[in-house]
Amino acid sequence: MQDLTDDYLAAEPELIALLDQVEGLRKVYSTADLAELKERSQITPAAHVIYWGDAVPDTAQGGNLSHVTQTWVVVLAVNLRKKDEAGPLLARIIQQLSGARISLGPVQRINPIAKPTFSGGFGYYPLAFNFKFRIKGARP
Repeated sequence: MQDLTDDYLAAEPELIALLDQVEGLRKVYSTADLAELKERSQITPAAHVIYWGDAVPDTAQGGNLSHVTQTWVVVLAVNLRKKDEAGPLLARIIQQLSGARISLGPVQRINPIAKPTFSGGFGYYPLAFNFKFRIKGARP
Protein backbone atom coordinates (compact mmCIF):
# COMPACT_ATOMS: atom_id res chain seq x y z
CA MET A 1 0.00 0.00 0.00
CA GLN A 2 1.33 3.38 -1.02
CA ASP A 3 1.65 6.41 1.26
CA LEU A 4 0.12 9.76 0.44
CA THR A 5 2.74 12.45 0.05
CA ASP A 6 1.51 15.97 -0.69
CA ASP A 7 -1.56 15.87 -2.97
CA TYR A 8 -4.76 14.25 -1.73
CA LEU A 9 -6.28 14.42 -5.24
CA ALA A 10 -3.17 13.17 -7.06
CA ALA A 11 -5.20 10.44 -8.76
CA GLU A 12 -7.12 12.85 -11.00
CA PRO A 13 -4.38 13.85 -13.46
CA GLU A 14 -3.13 10.26 -13.55
CA LEU A 15 -6.60 8.89 -14.35
CA ILE A 16 -7.02 11.56 -17.03
CA ALA A 17 -3.66 10.62 -18.56
CA LEU A 18 -4.69 6.96 -18.68
CA LEU A 19 -8.04 7.82 -20.25
CA ASP A 20 -6.36 10.04 -22.83
CA GLN A 21 -4.90 6.81 -24.24
CA VAL A 22 -8.31 5.18 -24.81
CA GLU A 23 -8.92 4.85 -28.52
CA GLY A 24 -12.16 6.50 -29.60
CA LEU A 25 -12.48 9.10 -26.84
CA ARG A 26 -12.41 12.62 -28.23
CA LYS A 27 -12.07 14.42 -24.90
CA VAL A 28 -11.39 13.70 -21.22
CA TYR A 29 -12.74 16.22 -18.72
CA SER A 30 -12.17 16.92 -15.05
CA THR A 31 -15.71 17.43 -13.79
CA ALA A 32 -16.89 18.53 -10.34
CA ASP A 33 -20.11 16.49 -10.15
CA LEU A 34 -22.82 14.76 -12.15
CA ALA A 35 -24.94 17.92 -12.41
CA GLU A 36 -22.07 19.84 -14.04
CA LEU A 37 -21.57 17.00 -16.50
CA LYS A 38 -25.09 17.34 -17.91
CA GLU A 39 -24.92 21.13 -18.13
CA ARG A 40 -21.67 21.13 -20.08
CA SER A 41 -21.76 21.39 -23.86
CA GLN A 42 -20.70 17.99 -25.04
CA ILE A 43 -17.90 16.88 -27.27
CA THR A 44 -18.59 13.19 -27.58
CA PRO A 45 -17.61 10.56 -27.00
CA ALA A 46 -16.00 11.88 -23.84
CA ALA A 47 -15.02 10.67 -20.39
CA HIS A 48 -15.63 12.76 -17.29
CA VAL A 49 -13.48 12.11 -14.21
CA ILE A 50 -15.21 12.94 -10.92
CA TYR A 51 -13.85 12.67 -7.37
CA TRP A 52 -16.55 10.81 -5.43
CA GLY A 53 -15.08 10.89 -1.93
CA ASP A 54 -13.39 8.46 0.37
CA ALA A 55 -13.87 6.08 3.25
CA VAL A 56 -11.66 5.99 6.30
CA PRO A 57 -12.05 3.18 8.83
CA ASP A 58 -11.80 3.73 12.56
CA THR A 59 -8.19 4.59 13.15
CA ALA A 60 -5.62 2.83 15.22
CA GLN A 61 -2.34 4.16 16.55
CA GLY A 62 -3.94 7.29 17.95
CA GLY A 63 -4.91 8.52 14.48
CA ASN A 64 -1.31 8.76 13.30
CA LEU A 65 -1.89 6.34 10.42
CA SER A 66 -5.09 5.98 8.40
CA HIS A 67 -5.96 3.69 5.54
CA VAL A 68 -8.04 5.53 2.95
CA THR A 69 -10.17 4.08 0.19
CA GLN A 70 -10.72 6.81 -2.39
CA THR A 71 -13.43 6.54 -5.06
CA TRP A 72 -13.40 8.12 -8.50
CA VAL A 73 -16.18 7.95 -11.08
CA VAL A 74 -15.60 7.94 -14.81
CA VAL A 75 -18.71 8.79 -16.82
CA LEU A 76 -18.73 8.01 -20.51
CA ALA A 77 -20.85 10.52 -22.46
CA VAL A 78 -22.02 9.55 -25.93
CA ASN A 79 -24.34 11.12 -28.46
CA LEU A 80 -27.37 8.84 -28.67
CA ARG A 81 -27.32 9.07 -32.48
CA LYS A 82 -24.10 7.04 -32.17
CA LYS A 83 -25.11 4.93 -29.17
CA ASP A 84 -23.40 1.87 -30.67
CA GLU A 85 -20.09 3.46 -29.61
CA ALA A 86 -20.94 3.08 -25.91
CA GLY A 87 -20.33 -0.66 -25.49
CA PRO A 88 -16.87 -0.81 -27.10
CA LEU A 89 -15.77 2.39 -25.33
CA LEU A 90 -16.93 1.12 -21.95
CA ALA A 91 -14.92 -2.05 -22.52
CA ARG A 92 -11.81 -0.04 -23.44
CA ILE A 93 -12.15 2.23 -20.41
CA ILE A 94 -12.54 -0.75 -18.07
CA GLN A 95 -9.55 -2.50 -19.64
CA GLN A 96 -7.43 0.65 -19.42
CA LEU A 97 -8.16 1.46 -15.78
CA SER A 98 -8.82 -1.86 -14.03
CA GLY A 99 -5.59 -2.94 -12.40
CA ALA A 100 -3.62 0.07 -13.64
CA ARG A 101 -1.06 1.37 -11.16
CA ILE A 102 -1.05 5.03 -10.28
CA SER A 103 1.18 6.72 -7.74
CA LEU A 104 -1.21 5.92 -4.89
CA GLY A 105 -1.66 2.26 -5.81
CA PRO A 106 -3.58 -0.07 -8.11
CA VAL A 107 -6.94 1.00 -9.50
CA GLN A 108 -9.80 -1.39 -8.73
CA ARG A 109 -13.19 -1.37 -10.42
CA ILE A 110 -16.15 -1.32 -8.03
CA ASN A 111 -19.92 -1.27 -8.39
CA PRO A 112 -21.13 1.92 -10.09
CA ILE A 113 -22.57 4.70 -7.95
CA ALA A 114 -25.44 5.43 -10.35
CA LYS A 115 -27.31 3.89 -13.24
CA PRO A 116 -26.87 5.10 -16.81
CA THR A 117 -28.99 8.13 -17.66
CA PHE A 118 -30.19 9.62 -20.93
CA SER A 119 -30.92 13.30 -21.39
CA GLY A 120 -30.93 15.87 -24.19
CA GLY A 121 -29.80 13.38 -26.82
CA PHE A 122 -26.86 12.10 -24.76
CA GLY A 123 -26.24 8.91 -22.83
CA TYR A 124 -24.19 8.92 -19.63
CA TYR A 125 -22.64 5.65 -18.48
CA PRO A 126 -20.96 5.77 -15.05
CA LEU A 127 -18.14 3.47 -13.95
CA ALA A 128 -16.58 3.58 -10.49
CA PHE A 129 -13.02 2.84 -9.42
CA ASN A 130 -11.17 3.04 -6.17
CA PHE A 131 -7.75 2.57 -4.70
CA LYS A 132 -6.33 2.39 -1.22
CA PHE A 133 -3.46 4.26 0.34
CA ARG A 134 -2.10 5.26 3.74
CA ILE A 135 -1.93 8.73 5.16
CA LYS A 136 0.31 9.56 8.08
CA GLY A 137 -0.72 12.23 10.53
CA ALA A 138 1.39 14.47 12.69
CA ARG A 139 3.34 12.76 15.40
CA PRO A 140 3.32 14.36 18.85
